[in-house]
Amino acid sequence: MGPSHLGRAPLVVVELELAPAEGEAAERAYLAELATIRAACGFAPEVSLVRRPHAGGVVLGYEAPIDVMLACTEMSEHAALSAAEILAGRAPLPMGERLELVRTILQEQASPRLLAIAAEAARRGLPFSWDDQVVLVGLGRRGYSAPRGALPAPEDVPWGSLGAIPVVMITGTNGKTTSSRLVARMASEAGLVVGATSSDGITVGGATLEEGDWTGPVAARTVLCRTDVELAVLETARGGILRRGLAIASCDVALLTNVSDDHMGGYGIHDLAAMTEVKAVVARAVPAEGTVVLNAHDPKLVALAETLAARVTLFADLDRGDDAARDVVARHRAAGGETVTAEAGAIVVDEPTAAGRARVVLARVEDAPLTFGGAARYNVENVLGAVGAARALGLPDEAITRAIVGFGAGDNPRRGELALRGGVRVLLDFGHNPEGVKAVMSLARALLAARPGRLFVVLGSAGDRTDHELDEMTRIVCEHGPARVVARELEGYLRGRAPGETPEVFRAACLRHGLPAGAFDVATSEVDALGRAFAVAAPGDLVVVLVHLEAEAVRAFLSAPPGA
Repeated sequence: MGPSHLGRAPLVVVELELAPAEGEAAERAYLAELATIRAACGFAPEVSLVRRPHAGGVVLGYEAPIDVMLACTEMSEHAALSAAEILAGRAPLPMGERLELVRTILQEQASPRLLAIAAEAARRGLPFSWDDQVVLVGLGRRGYSAPRGALPAPEDVPWGSLGAIPVVMITGTNGKTTSSRLVARMASEAGLVVGATSSDGITVGGATLEEGDWTGPVAARTVLCRTDVELAVLETARGGILRRGLAIASCDVALLTNVSDDHMGGYGIHDLAAMTEVKAVVARAVPAEGTVVLNAHDPKLVALAETLAARVTLFADLDRGDDAARDVVARHRAAGGETVTAEAGAIVVDEPTAAGRARVVLARVEDAPLTFGGAARYNVENVLGAVGAARALGLPDEAITRAIVGFGAGDNPRRGELALRGGVRVLLDFGHNPEGVKAVMSLARALLAARPGRLFVVLGSAGDRTDHELDEMTRIVCEHGPARVVARELEGYLRGRAPGETPEVFRAACLRHGLPAGAFDVATSEVDALGRAFAVAAPGDLVVVLVHLEAEAVRAFLSAPPGA
């Protein structure tokens, strides 16, 4: 319904799973069957295809009128299934029932008013967004929305009062939610009513509207339809981009935190290059007058910077000793670009001015609670990226600094949240892929260096992670010498695996990476896992809970006295 890795326009998309030699024949059969049913429904038979071949097949798409895209999707599905029959040497599928369904949808969905409003919004240069439920012109406090089924005549839309509000989209593999929360806090400190979406919910003005994973276009539209919202912070995940595209065609600022191995295999995305292009959809939605904020530690994002029309701000933790990132930052400054860095323990903005360059120190790293005194280097990067986005939005430095020093663990639940029960420390985090686990375990190592004790780790994963990803997560954990690892099933997240399969993959990986068999256990839930760890843990020990989901139950466990 919006910009995606396939193109800027809304598309009707079908993905075909194919053997290597089937591609051309499958496409010919699909186009022939599509032409037949389109002609039967009164459409021009031919379409102009967008193609994206990949290791397991091909993704095909074509543009269609936005009011009847659902009907066109039904035609496309029929054509794909019928092409499969032809490739198998059988007769094509009869159109009968599908043709009747398509005609019914066309009658129900055809909307001259929708098309007219979209055309007038485009003529006036106004943001426009739509789905099955709502149509939106303008954004936030300068927006107007109406139900899809009860649209006004175009002349009754209050065009003169409509416009845009500042919008930042945040994407990447890790750090999206923390960064989104922090940017929202910075805007709130500036006195703005902020609408924000994240994998933990939707908030407006700090009040929660919805809980859960809200990182797709429906969440974005929910925020952007609110007439009290003055600035929007939209966490934008891979899944929403691949399934539905972006909710709006452009944004003022994009922040890309990093790109690493995660969620490979779905929608024809099999490698980091392809995943980078998916994340890059957000960056390419920023016009020339906007700003894209990129992580200078990630070579894929550094390379992406050269292809963008917008201004680029780079951020880097130079205290980490990454010489490559230091060189990238130096070159960017020499070319007149803005940077946000951690240098000698300070958070520094280095920006071009009419007189040359200026450096602004916003805060000390150790004064940012998110960084655990600088021990959580991954959160140092998250703070730096958020600063880059906030400055690109034009937020005042004083508000940014207040947010940096005032945003603590209580403001960022389930992300680096540290609790204490009976002298045993518990680190709760959503780390759910190899890079995320690596970051959390580096913080665990720093916490144990500051206060020695034994390490206990609770592992979990959704079933759609590959065995290789599960093995990498386990290897990273075992490198830190845990006294015990407790694996648990994520109920509701089996995603194609059999019950008990994921914990068994963890068990085999732990043994392969040197954990004694007696040091591995399996639990039924996070609380059960914590109970097993606390049964043998002592004051000073540290329990790390990865893929922390059961917030309320865990909070109740940790607030109860030991032995309860």
